[in-house]
Amino acid sequence: MMRTCTAPMWNKRLGYVLLEVLIVVGLLAFLLSLGVISYSALWGSRQFQHQARELVNLFQMAQEASAQSDRRYAVILDFVEQKYVLRQFASLDLQTIPEDEAVIHTGYFTDRFQLDYVLYDDLEDTREKENVTEARFYAGRSGWQYGGKVVIRDGDGNPWSILISRMVQPVRLAEGDVPILLPVKPDEMRF
Repeated sequence: MMRTCTAPMWNKRLGYVLLEVLIVVGLLAFLLSLGVISYSALWGSRQFQHQARELVNLFQMAQEASAQSDRRYAVILDFVEQKYVLRQFASLDLQTIPEDEAVIHTGYFTDRFQLDYVLYDDLEDTREKENVTEARFYAGRSGWQYGGKVVIRDGDGNPWSILISRMVQPVRLAEGDVPILLPVKPDEMRF
């Protein structure tokens, strides 16, 4: 009688196929995890850009609305509650309107969109004061009461600056912690 050895051969082939399948599944899982990490970074960047543009637009809305009315508007950055508010006042002397009517928009800072500090163009810096709870930018008919910059940080900790000029210029977002233009004293003006 002759014996055949087909069972061990079959098990050996099955073992190789199983090993090949495991390698392919492992490679697919690795590539998928790279894609998820890449997508997460892209999503965080887009989320930051969206929130930063929203805050810049709030500054623009305050500037444009105050130029077209007798009301004064303020963008208030709250360091304690980590939020920002666009608010209106009844007139240029800051007469208050009931809170529920005065607040136009409220947004919040997050771990991917962090409020760092504010530097006004008179060199008042929120980093140098103790217990700073908020920073305010008031817009009136002829422009901003104070200019300056708001420094925010993205999810990676990189700084971005929102630049506010006293004169009626567009508020803009710039990458980095950029220097601001300081007002010129009357005796230093060339004309």
